[in-house]
Amino acid sequence: MTASPRRTFGTRLAATLLGLCALLAQPLAARAATVAEEARAALPEATRAAGVLKVATSLQWPPFAYQAEGGGADGIDIRLVKLLAEKLGLRAEFEDIKFPAIIPGVVNGRYDIGVNQIGRTAERLKVVNLLPYFNSGYGLLTRQGVTGVDIDNLCGRTLVLTQGSAQVGLAEKLSADCVQAGQPKIAFLFFPDSAATYLALSNGRGDGFLTARAVGIYIAKGNPKLQMTGGTLPDMVTTSGIVVAKNNAALETALRLALESAVADGSYAALLAGFGVPDGALTVEQIRNPAPL
Repeated sequence: MTASPRRTFGTRLAATLLGLCALLAQPLAARAATVAEEARAALPEATRAAGVLKVATSLQWPPFAYQAEGGGADGIDIRLVKLLAEKLGLRAEFEDIKFPAIIPGVVNGRYDIGVNQIGRTAERLKVVNLLPYFNSGYGLLTRQGVTGVDIDNLCGRTLVLTQGSAQVGLAEKLSADCVQAGQPKIAFLFFPDSAATYLALSNGRGDGFLTARAVGIYIAKGNPKLQMTGGTLPDMVTTSGIVVAKNNAALETALRLALESAVADGSYAALLAGFGVPDGALTVEQIRNPAPL
């Protein structure tokens, strides 16, 4: 007896649905085409079994970690961790906490890793490991349309600064170098917070504002009165790292292998290029053997 078209269609539909159910029932590692098997195999057994990568961050630092307009976390660090988690066959689970609590939270085991453009410093490396993933140089933010302000020659210029920021010490050193070279010192205008500093610069106060290049590019995109100039300060590059507990070497190895896989397939470079900072990318050699501090 010949099967009716309706019965044939129903049979095919049922088979398709059964196949879909079987696919969804598979673990994430079996479904994700981008899983880096060597990296996944290096994971601690407990993390691999849990299927979750618990991440501490502070969503107050665009473009690295911030609250997206539509809700949820976004930024360079957020997308990178999601990419690495996918390569490990895990699901990244982010918790928004205060910045000072990130490293202690990883040390005490509440979180697997921490990210927030956290610089690799000798002091921090005494407490945790920091897997390098991004190089950040200082650039100069100026008022839109301003020309002739050169980050390599700020002597005699006026910089706007946020009180208590890391840029204050940097600007003071640059000014001292100017004086030592027989050039005019750099003048400073101080403001209580970042918003006030950007507003002052937008209104023509000062010649520029020193900031991490990635941050400056992000700010300029959202403020038509500002622009990020070319170039960065020489010998002022800082490397950011993913925070991993010192007693979790297996997880650090797995993350490193996942990051190397992202370098190899171009997804790492594409991510950084999407934020306008392709120059912040590290090579595999820099990831494996970061410069001594």
